[in-house]
Amino acid sequence: MKALVVGGTGPTGPAILHGLERRGYEPVILHRGSHETDLVADYEHVHADPHFVEQVTAALQERTFDLVVVTYGRLRSLVEDLGPRTGRMVTVGGTAYLPQRWSRPADESAARDLSNRLISRIALTEDTIWAHAERTGLALTHIRYPYLYGPRQLAPREWSIIRRILDGRRTIPVVDGGLSLESRAYSVNAAHGVLLAVDRPEAAAGQTYHVADETTPTDAERAHAVARAMGAEIELIDYPADIGRAASFWFAGRSLEAVDRPYPPADHILLDTSRIRRDLGYADVVGFEEAMQETVDWYVAHSPEPGGDHERRLGDGFDYAAEDAYAEARRAFDQACRSIPFHVAPLLHAYDHPKETAVLPASQ
Repeated sequence: MKALVVGGTGPTGPAILHGLERRGYEPVILHRGSHETDLVADYEHVHADPHFVEQVTAALQERTFDLVVVTYGRLRSLVEDLGPRTGRMVTVGGTAYLPQRWSRPADESAARDLSNRLISRIALTEDTIWAHAERTGLALTHIRYPYLYGPRQLAPREWSIIRRILDGRRTIPVVDGGLSLESRAYSVNAAHGVLLAVDRPEAAAGQTYHVADETTPTDAERAHAVARAMGAEIELIDYPADIGRAASFWFAGRSLEAVDRPYPPADHILLDTSRIRRDLGYADVVGFEEAMQETVDWYVAHSPEPGGDHERRLGDGFDYAAEDAYAEARRAFDQACRSIPFHVAPLLHAYDHPKETAVLPASQ
């Protein structure tokens, strides 16, 4: 059986390819060739830019496949070329929703912020591929990834913590106690979600699924997990959101926009994954602590160039002088507040706890 994987060399690609091979497929990779890795060197590579369907058409000519998995490229154009080449397709896209009431996790039917240009394009892409599937009878499954973490990320947000620790920093700025929650997925776990859709075609066909780790740590817990993986101890310097610019790097990848606001958004971003767990039996392959250790070890061994492309994608200026000035201002504010007399009313328990029998009123 032949399986075409568009992408294949990014964070989830190798795990998908190896999983397909274990399932009896002969994988073929179609990608630009700009991010080669030895992890997939033994598979056939077809070089074409999947953002331009005419390149894909020319590169594949008349080839057909038993399965097509699309993890990269301009999906709404690719489906017109790749759909007729296969009977089964699993596609991967993004997640971006309007804030949910009471910080509830968003399910696959949650409303999107179509005023955001990028989010509106994500929605347009999904409308296009589902219209194609309905028109042609293609067995399609769409997987929505959250922000991924793990080796070989183009914008590895853990690097903001890792580099600070490598640079000798032991204070990490956070907003609102670092209590924001964001559903994310370790790359191997996300790939597992894709492979489950391959394993269960009858259940998965016609469905859209979220995939995300079962464990969702707070920002503070993520920072401490990185530090533990590096054998370091850190102190979190907390700022309220309206003066949280020193911690804005936490949020650069969450809004799908440049963080140029006076203060960073600290809303929870949570995904409901009950559908993929119910339909396909999803469970994490790698737990959070192990995933974080593997992530940290990889970036310590493959550190991005300071000021290079990876760091520019992070929206993190690593402005330690400004961070120190913020921290000093915060300490001065704390001291000033502690010097202000403040009457604290004594706390009385809401319920009585009598120590001896009392005379009770007669029953009526």
